[in-house]
Amino acid sequence: MSDPLLRLSDVEVHFEKEQSLWDFYQDPDVVHAVDGVSLDIEENDVLALVGESGCGKTTLGKTAIGLQQPTSGSVEFRGQDIWEAKAGRGDVSFEEIRQSLQIIHQDPGSSLNPNQRLVEILSEPLRHVHPDMDSAERRERIFSLLERVGMSPAADFGDRYPHQLSGGEKQRVALCRALLMNPDVILADEAISALDVSLRVEMMDLMLDLQDVFDTTYVFISHDLSNARYFTEHGDGRIGVMYLGELVELGTAEELIEDPRHPYTNVLRWATPELSLDATEAVDPPMRKIDIPDPVNPPSGCRFHTRCPEAREACKQGTPAREPVDGNGQEVACFREQPEHAYWESAPLED
Repeated sequence: MSDPLLRLSDVEVHFEKEQSLWDFYQDPDVVHAVDGVSLDIEENDVLALVGESGCGKTTLGKTAIGLQQPTSGSVEFRGQDIWEAKAGRGDVSFEEIRQSLQIIHQDPGSSLNPNQRLVEILSEPLRHVHPDMDSAERRERIFSLLERVGMSPAADFGDRYPHQLSGGEKQRVALCRALLMNPDVILADEAISALDVSLRVEMMDLMLDLQDVFDTTYVFISHDLSNARYFTEHGDGRIGVMYLGELVELGTAEELIEDPRHPYTNVLRWATPELSLDATEAVDPPMRKIDIPDPVNPPSGCRFHTRCPEAREACKQGTPAREPVDGNGQEVACFREQPEHAYWESAPLED
């Protein structure tokens, strides 16, 4: 297809912080959750977004599937602006777009009605998508999918309530509910972080196996680079590194882990012992400061320059654009990848 499945163009998402009574007459502080992110997501893609807590990865993911309206910029689904469609000005209906874009939450228990049995919970999406389907056919389809995700005997699980399930079983139910909508994109928002290591691998394998059946795209949110590595390596996908609202590096797991080009990606590698990197690498954190800057008042220029061990004076002056590296598909936003940039003639930061 000429158009990607999802296209994000210069997306910004800003939030006003809650104010106390004493600050009522002052202008509210604005959090720069996402700033100027452009990204194409293709059919049957696997994209993992990683970064520290508060870096904007979840906000970007929710914006991509139409759950968060951007402050500026645009989000298109198959060439149709999502928010134009919601306003009734699109060739594709907003109802069709919402059906095509689904989410699995970090805590599936909070999204499952505790007063309904699983068969009733899972019947809702089928009633919405297939209103003419009778109850017997709905149950047959639900039980078939429950068996497919390893919840057997399905009839027994179908009569259970959410409180009778383990965390891993609740996550499988949430996956089933999303897949029953036959979606084009599923946002998995920290969907495996509450599971132990063996269940995480099992859940990721199941999601990728079902991708072949349902022809869906995954946007996978994680703070753990090792999880993102496993998911994208086995799904032939990419990892996007978020820092303070910006997408600073994009590439395959092999490119980002074996040859990271952005200093912040190197920080994530250092902070993930499960990657089994060379034992001779530095044991000290590869950055000057541990503390994350305030997203209300982010640093000028490159936002990582306050913590970057490679930062120079030029990094305070301009914001590097994300550009291709060596023509291999990897992209990075760092002046160090531009041989002719003034960065190389400027002085290192003093502190």
